[in-house]
Amino acid sequence: MRFFTAALLFSLPSAALAQWKVTDNSRAADPDSPLIYERKTVSREGDSSFFAAKQIDLVWFNAETHTFRVIDNGGGDSPIFPDLVTALKKNGCLAGVNGGFFLQNDAPSGLMVASGTETGKFGTGGLLSGVLLSSGNRNPYLLRRAEYSGSKYKPTDLIQAGPFLIDQGATVRGLSPENSRRRTFVVHDGGKWFGIGLSDSFTLAQLGEALASPEFSPSRKIHRALNLDGGTSSGFYLNRGERAEPIHVEPFKKVRNFVGIVPRE
Repeated sequence: MRFFTAALLFSLPSAALAQWKVTDNSRAADPDSPLIYERKTVSREGDSSFFAAKQIDLVWFNAETHTFRVIDNGGGDSPIFPDLVTALKKNGCLAGVNGGFFLQNDAPSGLMVASGTETGKFGTGGLLSGVLLSSGNRNPYLLRRAEYSGSKYKPTDLIQAGPFLIDQGATVRGLSPENSRRRTFVVHDGGKWFGIGLSDSFTLAQLGEALASPEFSPSRKIHRALNLDGGTSSGFYLNRGERAEPIHVEPFKKVRNFVGIVPRE
Protein backbone atom coordinates (compact mmCIF):
# COMPACT_ATOMS: atom_id res chain seq x y z
CA MET A 1 0.00 0.00 0.00
CA ARG A 2 2.82 2.42 0.85
CA PHE A 3 4.46 1.62 -2.51
CA PHE A 4 1.19 2.21 -4.37
CA THR A 5 0.62 5.56 -2.63
CA ALA A 6 4.16 6.73 -3.35
CA ALA A 7 3.84 5.72 -7.00
CA LEU A 8 0.54 7.56 -7.32
CA LEU A 9 1.97 10.76 -5.86
CA PHE A 10 4.96 10.56 -8.17
CA SER A 11 2.71 10.20 -11.21
CA LEU A 12 0.64 13.28 -10.44
CA PRO A 13 1.63 16.61 -12.04
CA SER A 14 3.35 18.93 -9.59
CA ALA A 15 0.51 21.45 -10.03
CA ALA A 16 -1.85 18.89 -8.49
CA LEU A 17 0.39 18.45 -5.46
CA ALA A 18 0.73 22.14 -4.68
CA GLN A 19 -2.61 23.90 -4.22
CA TRP A 20 -2.65 27.65 -4.76
CA LYS A 21 -5.28 30.14 -3.71
CA VAL A 22 -5.88 32.81 -6.35
CA THR A 23 -7.50 36.20 -5.79
CA ASP A 24 -8.42 38.19 -8.89
CA ASN A 25 -7.61 41.87 -8.33
CA SER A 26 -8.07 42.88 -11.97
CA ARG A 27 -9.99 46.03 -12.73
CA ALA A 28 -12.76 45.99 -15.31
CA ALA A 29 -11.26 45.92 -18.80
CA ASP A 30 -11.10 49.23 -20.64
CA PRO A 31 -13.45 48.80 -23.63
CA ASP A 32 -11.15 51.03 -25.71
CA SER A 33 -8.05 48.92 -25.05
CA PRO A 34 -7.07 46.06 -27.39
CA LEU A 35 -5.19 44.42 -24.49
CA ILE A 36 -6.60 42.55 -21.50
CA TYR A 37 -4.85 43.20 -18.20
CA GLU A 38 -5.06 40.86 -15.21
CA ARG A 39 -3.60 41.26 -11.73
CA LYS A 40 -3.73 38.17 -9.52
CA THR A 41 -2.64 37.61 -5.93
CA VAL A 42 -1.66 34.02 -5.23
CA SER A 43 -0.63 32.14 -2.11
CA ARG A 44 0.00 28.51 -1.32
CA GLU A 45 -2.81 27.02 0.76
CA GLY A 46 -1.78 26.67 4.38
CA ASP A 47 1.01 29.26 4.15
CA SER A 48 0.23 32.11 6.57
CA SER A 49 3.68 33.70 6.58
CA PHE A 50 4.16 37.44 6.04
CA PHE A 51 5.36 37.01 2.44
CA ALA A 52 2.87 34.28 1.51
CA ALA A 53 0.78 36.45 -0.83
CA LYS A 54 2.49 37.20 -4.15
CA GLN A 55 1.37 39.34 -7.07
CA ILE A 56 1.37 38.43 -10.76
CA ASP A 57 0.61 40.93 -13.55
CA LEU A 58 -0.39 39.58 -16.96
CA VAL A 59 -1.28 41.26 -20.26
CA TRP A 60 -3.09 39.25 -22.95
CA PHE A 61 -3.38 40.11 -26.64
CA ASN A 62 -5.23 38.59 -29.57
CA ALA A 63 -2.87 37.24 -32.24
CA GLU A 64 -5.30 38.29 -34.95
CA THR A 65 -4.66 41.96 -34.21
CA HIS A 66 -1.32 42.13 -32.36
CA THR A 67 2.04 40.39 -32.23
CA PHE A 68 5.48 40.40 -30.56
CA ARG A 69 8.31 42.77 -31.38
CA VAL A 70 11.89 42.18 -30.23
CA ILE A 71 13.84 45.39 -29.59
CA ASP A 72 17.64 45.29 -29.62
CA ASN A 73 19.15 47.48 -26.88
CA GLY A 74 22.70 47.12 -28.17
CA GLY A 75 25.87 45.77 -26.62
CA GLY A 76 28.63 47.51 -24.70
CA ASP A 77 28.41 50.22 -22.07
CA SER A 78 26.10 52.55 -24.04
CA PRO A 79 22.59 51.14 -24.52
CA ILE A 80 20.53 52.28 -27.48
CA PHE A 81 17.64 53.26 -25.20
CA PRO A 82 17.85 54.93 -21.77
CA ASP A 83 15.05 52.82 -20.29
CA LEU A 84 12.31 50.28 -20.96
CA VAL A 85 9.55 52.82 -21.56
CA THR A 86 11.52 54.77 -24.15
CA ALA A 87 12.42 51.58 -26.01
CA LEU A 88 8.82 50.44 -26.16
CA LYS A 89 7.30 53.80 -27.09
CA LYS A 90 9.80 54.45 -29.87
CA ASN A 91 8.96 51.06 -31.34
CA GLY A 92 5.19 51.49 -31.23
CA CYS A 93 4.61 49.03 -28.38
CA LEU A 94 1.56 49.19 -26.10
CA ALA A 95 3.19 46.98 -23.46
CA GLY A 96 6.40 45.07 -22.95
CA VAL A 97 8.92 43.34 -20.73
CA ASN A 98 12.64 42.69 -20.69
CA GLY A 99 13.71 39.91 -23.03
CA GLY A 100 16.10 36.97 -23.06
CA PHE A 101 19.36 36.14 -21.34
CA PHE A 102 22.66 37.73 -22.34
CA LEU A 103 26.35 37.08 -21.74
CA GLN A 104 28.93 39.11 -19.82
CA ASN A 105 29.89 40.94 -23.00
CA ASP A 106 26.19 41.82 -23.51
CA ALA A 107 25.90 39.44 -26.47
CA PRO A 108 22.51 37.69 -26.56
CA SER A 109 22.49 34.15 -25.23
CA GLY A 110 21.26 32.16 -28.20
CA LEU A 111 19.70 33.64 -31.31
CA MET A 112 18.11 37.08 -31.40
CA VAL A 113 16.27 38.54 -34.39
CA ALA A 114 15.21 42.18 -34.10
CA SER A 115 13.46 43.86 -37.05
CA GLY A 116 14.81 41.15 -39.34
CA THR A 117 18.45 41.44 -38.22
CA GLU A 118 20.00 38.29 -36.71
CA THR A 119 22.48 38.43 -33.84
CA GLY A 120 24.05 35.47 -32.04
CA LYS A 121 23.60 31.77 -32.80
CA PHE A 122 20.77 29.33 -32.24
CA GLY A 123 21.76 27.65 -28.98
CA THR A 124 21.02 24.66 -26.78
CA GLY A 125 20.58 24.17 -23.04
CA GLY A 126 17.76 24.57 -20.54
CA LEU A 127 17.86 28.37 -20.59
CA LEU A 128 17.41 28.33 -24.38
CA SER A 129 14.75 25.61 -24.61
CA GLY A 130 12.01 27.95 -25.86
CA VAL A 131 11.64 30.16 -28.93
CA LEU A 132 9.45 33.25 -28.95
CA LEU A 133 8.98 34.77 -32.38
CA SER A 134 6.94 36.77 -34.82
CA SER A 135 7.02 35.23 -38.28
CA GLY A 136 7.47 36.88 -41.65
CA ASN A 137 3.71 37.31 -41.93
CA ARG A 138 3.60 38.68 -38.35
CA ASN A 139 2.02 35.64 -36.66
CA PRO A 140 3.30 35.19 -33.07
CA TYR A 141 4.56 31.80 -31.88
CA LEU A 142 5.80 30.24 -28.64
CA LEU A 143 7.69 27.07 -29.57
CA ARG A 144 9.95 24.45 -28.12
CA ARG A 145 13.43 24.55 -29.60
CA ALA A 146 12.96 21.28 -31.49
CA GLU A 147 9.81 22.66 -33.15
CA TYR A 148 11.59 25.65 -34.66
CA SER A 149 12.85 25.93 -38.23
CA GLY A 150 14.16 29.19 -39.60
CA SER A 151 13.22 28.30 -43.16
CA LYS A 152 9.67 27.44 -42.08
CA TYR A 153 8.88 30.39 -39.80
CA LYS A 154 11.05 33.12 -41.39
CA PRO A 155 11.17 35.24 -38.21
CA THR A 156 11.30 39.01 -38.23
CA ASP A 157 11.57 39.04 -34.42
CA LEU A 158 12.88 36.21 -32.20
CA ILE A 159 14.54 35.41 -28.89
CA GLN A 160 15.50 32.16 -27.21
CA ALA A 161 14.79 31.79 -23.50
CA GLY A 162 13.88 29.18 -20.91
CA PRO A 163 13.03 27.06 -19.19
CA PHE A 164 9.40 26.31 -19.98
CA LEU A 165 7.23 26.70 -16.89
CA ILE A 166 4.09 25.13 -18.39
CA ASP A 167 3.64 22.84 -21.38
CA GLN A 168 0.43 21.13 -22.52
CA GLY A 169 -1.36 22.95 -19.68
CA ALA A 170 0.70 21.31 -16.88
CA THR A 171 3.67 22.44 -14.83
CA VAL A 172 6.93 21.19 -16.32
CA ARG A 173 8.66 18.60 -14.16
CA GLY A 174 12.11 19.24 -12.73
CA LEU A 175 11.84 23.03 -12.34
CA SER A 176 14.16 24.40 -9.67
CA PRO A 177 12.67 24.89 -6.16
CA GLU A 178 15.57 27.23 -5.27
CA ASN A 179 16.40 30.90 -5.91
CA SER A 180 13.19 32.84 -5.39
CA ARG A 181 13.28 36.04 -7.41
CA ARG A 182 11.14 38.41 -9.48
CA ARG A 183 10.40 36.91 -12.88
CA THR A 184 9.08 37.83 -16.31
CA PHE A 185 7.51 35.36 -18.71
CA VAL A 186 5.43 34.86 -21.86
CA VAL A 187 2.29 32.71 -22.17
CA HIS A 188 0.06 31.16 -24.84
CA ASP A 189 -3.41 29.67 -24.38
CA GLY A 190 -2.89 27.24 -27.27
CA GLY A 191 -5.16 29.29 -29.52
CA LYS A 192 -5.22 32.95 -30.51
CA TRP A 193 -4.28 34.51 -27.15
CA PHE A 194 -0.71 35.31 -26.09
CA GLY A 195 0.57 37.32 -23.16
CA ILE A 196 3.48 38.74 -21.18
CA GLY A 197 3.76 38.82 -17.40
CA LEU A 198 5.68 39.96 -14.35
CA SER A 199 5.66 38.22 -10.97
CA ASP A 200 6.85 38.89 -7.46
CA SER A 201 9.61 36.62 -6.15
CA PHE A 202 8.98 32.96 -7.00
CA THR A 203 11.14 29.94 -7.61
CA LEU A 204 10.72 28.49 -11.09
CA ALA A 205 8.79 25.55 -9.62
CA GLN A 206 6.45 27.81 -7.64
CA LEU A 207 5.68 30.07 -10.61
CA GLY A 208 4.98 27.08 -12.84
CA GLU A 209 2.60 25.65 -10.24
CA ALA A 210 0.81 28.97 -9.69
CA LEU A 211 0.31 29.71 -13.40
CA ALA A 212 -0.97 26.17 -14.02
CA SER A 213 -3.55 26.43 -11.24
CA PRO A 214 -7.09 26.04 -12.68
CA GLU A 215 -8.09 29.16 -10.73
CA PHE A 216 -5.38 31.38 -12.16
CA SER A 217 -6.81 32.19 -15.58
CA PRO A 218 -10.05 30.25 -16.07
CA SER A 219 -11.19 32.23 -19.13
CA ARG A 220 -7.86 31.74 -20.96
CA LYS A 221 -6.17 28.65 -19.57
CA ILE A 222 -2.40 28.78 -19.99
CA HIS A 223 -1.20 26.09 -22.42
CA ARG A 224 2.46 27.15 -22.46
CA ALA A 225 4.52 29.53 -20.33
CA LEU A 226 8.17 30.39 -20.90
CA ASN A 227 10.52 32.00 -18.39
CA LEU A 228 12.48 35.07 -19.50
CA ASP A 229 15.55 36.70 -17.92
CA GLY A 230 14.33 37.57 -14.41
CA GLY A 231 15.85 38.90 -11.22
CA THR A 232 17.43 42.34 -11.62
CA SER A 233 16.67 42.25 -15.37
CA SER A 234 12.91 42.13 -14.78
CA GLY A 235 10.96 45.00 -16.29
CA PHE A 236 7.31 45.54 -17.22
CA TYR A 237 5.31 48.32 -18.86
CA LEU A 238 1.66 48.68 -19.83
CA ASN A 239 0.06 51.75 -21.35
CA ARG A 240 -3.48 51.71 -19.92
CA GLY A 241 -4.68 54.66 -21.96
CA GLU A 242 -5.99 58.02 -20.83
CA ARG A 243 -8.30 56.56 -18.16
CA ALA A 244 -5.58 55.07 -15.97
CA GLU A 245 -1.94 55.51 -15.06
CA PRO A 246 0.55 53.25 -16.83
CA ILE A 247 2.09 50.33 -14.98
CA HIS A 248 5.86 50.62 -15.01
CA VAL A 249 8.59 48.51 -13.42
CA GLU A 250 12.09 49.33 -14.65
CA PRO A 251 14.92 46.76 -14.77
CA PHE A 252 17.66 47.39 -12.21
CA LYS A 253 20.36 46.91 -14.85
CA LYS A 254 20.92 47.33 -18.57
CA VAL A 255 19.41 44.48 -20.59
CA ARG A 256 20.23 43.40 -24.12
CA ASN A 257 16.70 43.28 -25.51
CA PHE A 258 13.03 43.87 -24.85
CA VAL A 259 9.84 42.10 -25.94
CA GLY A 260 6.94 44.37 -26.83
CA ILE A 261 3.34 44.00 -28.00
CA VAL A 262 2.52 45.88 -31.22
CA PRO A 263 -0.42 46.07 -33.64
CA ARG A 264 -0.01 43.77 -36.62
CA GLU A 265 0.90 45.55 -39.81
